[in-house]
Amino acid sequence: MQKTQESEQSIQRARVYWEQSKEDLEMAKSFIKTNPDTSCLLSNQAAINAFSSILQAHGHFQLPAYSSTEMLNICSSVASEVEETRSQCEVLDSALNRDLLGHTRPKNIQFTPAFAKTSYEASRQIHKIIKAYWRENKVRFFAP
Repeated sequence: MQKTQESEQSIQRARVYWEQSKEDLEMAKSFIKTNPDTSCLLSNQAAINAFSSILQAHGHFQLPAYSSTEMLNICSSVASEVEETRSQCEVLDSALNRDLLGHTRPKNIQFTPAFAKTSYEASRQIHKIIKAYWRENKVRFFAP
């Protein structure tokens, strides 16, 4: 991962990631019953994009994009309040077929609507915490 200075461009990229994360979360909700596997993937992607929004605003780029826990580990260094999302990140990452280094590993997961709803709720909680971060820092960055 690389870092530059915080800038208007990094804040603009952060805004794009935040908006994308909201869209991913809405789509995850819409697929819970019909495509639970897609819903789980979108829930995880929503969390990753939400964490990315904070990191982008602080000038980080070339971020890993496969694990919400990995993103949390990086994000906690600039926004310690997101650490409280660790249990939700573990729920989201439990559906991945990769380890924290991105290596493929086999999983035997049943992507049921119940699991998709659990994943969605975990991502929604992460969003709630990150939205609070944006509200607290809106003068410096942007309003969510």
